Amino acid sequence: MNLVLNLTEQCNLRCSYCYYAETQPERLFSMSEDTLERAIALGWQRSLDLGQRFLNITFFGGEPLLCKERILLGMELARHYQPKDTKLRFAVNTNGTLLDEFWLNLFAKENFRVFLSLDGPREVHDAQRLGADGTGSFDRIAPWIPRLTGLDTVVIRVITRHHLNDIASSVKWIREQGFSKITTAVDFDGKWTGDAMDALAREYRILAAFWVQRKKASDPFYLGVLQDKMRLELENMSYKKKTCNILEGALAVSAKGDLFPCTRFVSCAPNAPYRLGSVFTGIDESTTEEIRHHLTHDKECCGDCALKTRCIAHECACISFYTTGGLSDVSAEVCAHERMLAEICDAAALELMNTP
Repeated sequence: MNLVLNLTEQCNLRCSYCYYAETQPERLFSMSEDTLERAIALGWQRSLDLGQRFLNITFFGGEPLLCKERILLGMELARHYQPKDTKLRFAVNTNGTLLDEFWLNLFAKENFRVFLSLDGPREVHDAQRLGADGTGSFDRIAPWIPRLTGLDTVVIRVITRHHLNDIASSVKWIREQGFSKITTAVDFDGKWTGDAMDALAREYRILAAFWVQRKKASDPFYLGVLQDKMRLELENMSYKKKTCNILEGALAVSAKGDLFPCTRFVSCAPNAPYRLGSVFTGIDESTTEEIRHHLTHDKECCGDCALKTRCIAHECACISFYTTGGLSDVSAEVCAHERMLAEICDAAALELMNTP
């Protein structure tokens, strides 16, 4: 069971592509101790109810390190409520600007998985990831990079249509720093043009060639944008069953204690769509019908498309929600992206498989 705790709505950055950019100054809620305790108790119970007997707790935000005392309390409560013969692991999603020796030592000691937002070298990173005061954030992260590479760190590199010429070079730079796990996230804002998608395809091809080269050299480099697609094809698995574990394997909790199927749905707004209940009342199963339909049915608009089981436009509820506002439709730009990416991934996999 993956339990995502949105400890706070607040953030000390104002990234250009943030999906909360327009409302961030109004996002003030932080999770109370009572809400945190109830969320963790519910997470363990949900895990047992599903027969899973493990709990992965991710501290999320906003920026969770703005609530450091809540992270420590959350760890204490997770162990307090942990049933016998179960497994527990922690993770944190952070922009890295509030790290210090104490937290890096704690992450190492407790075997945290650290999801770090890092777009590349200073000139690339600071073009999009600015502080609330308008200054760049790279120099607040850079001193900790050597330590972060020694942890179980996954770097998240966001792709936007405004900065398309430095994607491959930035990923290469991140790998050169010593990070071995890198994933990318495309900012699908509804304004991608054919030219922009072509430019992205060019960068993906450069990345694919780099990845193949590193794999031939036995580099344990994980590049999610390529390998996740390949894995689904090789294992004949669907994204929904392999990764998109909403309801059956994931639960996200807002700072106010409302429950949602995954992170991109989370909101503290009244009557937020796809709210499943709260830590105070539990999950209202009557609210899960549309989500269960998404998990068990194909989208009509996808027809007999051969790519749909490994396509995020068809499979990922979060992508569907934030690009179309619902779960039944498909964004044209996400569809175009997935077709283009699948072709590049398949070509890279074939090249690697045919290597003597």
